[in-house]
Amino acid sequence: MYTIDAQGKLCPQPLIMTKKALLDMKEEETLHIILDNETSKNNVVKFLDDHQMEIQMEVDNGIFDLMVVKKGGNLEQSTPEDYCTIDPYVKGDYIVNIQKDSLGDGDRLLGTSLLNSFIETLPEASQLPKAIVFVNSGIFLTLKNATAIKSLKNLEAKGVEILICGACLDFYEKNEEVAVGRVSNMYTILEAMVATGKIIYP
Repeated sequence: MYTIDAQGKLCPQPLIMTKKALLDMKEEETLHIILDNETSKNNVVKFLDDHQMEIQMEVDNGIFDLMVVKKGGNLEQSTPEDYCTIDPYVKGDYIVNIQKDSLGDGDRLLGTSLLNSFIETLPEASQLPKAIVFVNSGIFLTLKNATAIKSLKNLEAKGVEILICGACLDFYEKNEEVAVGRVSNMYTILEAMVATGKIIYP
């Protein structure tokens, strides 16, 4: 069995990798394709369907496992790039971890202004974060009437996961004031950070 891991790769790379692997295979051999986003999965499945490949798919925690049996489709003349539709909001392989309600260690008013500016700028980044984590006093940025709420809702609408530390909300007694995102536990937050490995601490 052949395996290609296309996690974290943007179109057309998963399609090119799929075509190359299939060309190297004999008929009735099996190819295992691993993908981690819906857009790439849809593109690859359409490519395989159009070339009469037999597909079985399993999904686990956002990871798509495709088991493909090679059939007799005409792959030599195919153009993978033709199947490339791109997610309009490209997300990078990183998480932003906000641990307090101001940025830096100097003047607090300046730090608060800088952190709000940082969050307001994030929706315009060329690659959005996969998630933003709020812990300790950082949770105040997710509450009703917080300056950053509009930008955070914009990011959430673009597919960025907003994770808020539930224990921190309990400590500050702010559970009823959350205006954006999802209240989470430390296990989920840890798993999200481990999965990316790239973390920005503003």
